[in-house]
Amino acid sequence: MRKIFDNAVLLPEVGNLVRSGYAVTMPVRGNSMQPFLSDGRDAVVLRAAGVCPLCAGALLLVRTADGRIVLHRLVRREGSRLWLQGDGNPGQTEEAALDDVLAVAVAVVRKGRTYPVSGWAWRAYSWCWRHLGRWRRYVLAVHRRLAL
Repeated sequence: MRKIFDNAVLLPEVGNLVRSGYAVTMPVRGNSMQPFLSDGRDAVVLRAAGVCPLCAGALLLVRTADGRIVLHRLVRREGSRLWLQGDGNPGQTEEAALDDVLAVAVAVVRKGRTYPVSGWAWRAYSWCWRHLGRWRRYVLAVHRRLAL
């Protein structure tokens, strides 16, 4: 039997588990990381933030300045200030503080296959996606039309 928990309950617990040294595999919920991570299909493996350097491109589970908890890509860091963006949200960013990072993704499970975020495939995808700039919205529009 599959149980579904509200993000407000689940995500703080995930943060507690990774701070205790556990790796947590969590299914992706929502569409903000599309087209490459899809709701209900894919998952992420999360570890404590100290495991990986927090540089542009990293997938972070964070509590944003407005109190939401999101899994988004780090697009910019200035000292302890972080700017994040979902892959499917080309025009919207969130801000968070370094202390608000709950976990870092160390692997993604996409369509049943595991990709370490330090591997060449995921790094190449991340680099390309981040450098598409304003073209991302057109790629997303095509993806959404084909996915229907």
